[in-house]
Amino acid sequence: MPDGRRPAWKSPLNNSVEFPISNSPLLLAMNSPVLHEFIAYLTQKKSEQEANPDQHLTIELSREFIGKVREAFKQDILDGERRLHLLAHLLASIMLEGEFELHSNVIGYLPDEANRQFLIRERINRETLYSVTDIDLGNHMLDNFRYQRDRSWVPLALAANFVEYIPLHRPITGVNRLTSRVKAEEELSNKVADEIFALDELVARDKQLRQYSKFVKDIFGIKIVCEDEVTCMAVHETLKNLMVGDINETLAAMLDEVGLPVNEDSSHPLLAFIETKDYLTCDPSMMKRTGWRAIKSVVEWNDCLFEIQIQPLANYYLELDHMAGPSHRSFKFTRDTLRDEVAKRIPLYGLYRELLTMLFKESVTPFESKNVSVIIK
Repeated sequence: MPDGRRPAWKSPLNNSVEFPISNSPLLLAMNSPVLHEFIAYLTQKKSEQEANPDQHLTIELSREFIGKVREAFKQDILDGERRLHLLAHLLASIMLEGEFELHSNVIGYLPDEANRQFLIRERINRETLYSVTDIDLGNHMLDNFRYQRDRSWVPLALAANFVEYIPLHRPITGVNRLTSRVKAEEELSNKVADEIFALDELVARDKQLRQYSKFVKDIFGIKIVCEDEVTCMAVHETLKNLMVGDINETLAAMLDEVGLPVNEDSSHPLLAFIETKDYLTCDPSMMKRTGWRAIKSVVEWNDCLFEIQIQPLANYYLELDHMAGPSHRSFKFTRDTLRDEVAKRIPLYGLYRELLTMLFKESVTPFESKNVSVIIK
């Protein structure tokens, strides 16, 4: 669609309830009817509470249904990430001239007073990449290590994780590597609560909350790292001019095997560019104060939105050095502060965060809050 928006779907519980499908990573990854039913139900309950704020609200969920929701989320997020990795594989095959290795990277900080950062890197295969979610891939790597503190072995703390596509030979395109990343620190419970309460729109409307707006939206990301800025500009033009016909038969067969057949019109653009922001050659007044430099675009591919960054190698390493540092932790703190502030203004948002955390991370038990009862059958 020209504006990058998708149509709304109606609640299976009540045809009069519509839930807008935004271009968030969560809803772009969701296809299961049980997930639509679950979020529509919670959205309907939210509407009931808003219509009668003094009335006691009851939310009823069965353990069987919760189990189905958990499994559906896992499978649909895997599918969303699979599309991300498929696109990264396609672009890597074109930009790196076909031959590359996959490396899983985990960035974190040691649980001590200095919060020293570390990076763990491990070669993986496509089967491993497609079999678990990105955050599980990072956590599984961390589970193999412990840090000794006060004569006790403690787990390591995850800051971020990403996958690198490393060429076996230096390609003539000037592309050094590609990376794909789904932000590991974003918990599922927060994402669902954000969608139900339309947090993006809420922040945009509120002058006091607007300062946090850049911390709300996350989308699946691919980074193309180039030798220099001139190469970045050339690669950006190449991406805009890529056609479906540029996909060779082997890659087309790979997509067809996973249910993503290539468009028959070979002259059709491979990527639909929705938005591009140039933080590489723009006026100095428009540059990021952090020193981060890249060409950042939002593209549509196979009915999903992805962020593609094209970044010089030197700036890539600079960013890598800071991913577990103070700026990254400040980002997380600011986003959490936003959610806490919204919870103060909208108590039901805070309740939903607690409820969803319990459903996805803890044992399922009934729970009571002011004007709300959660019954587990």
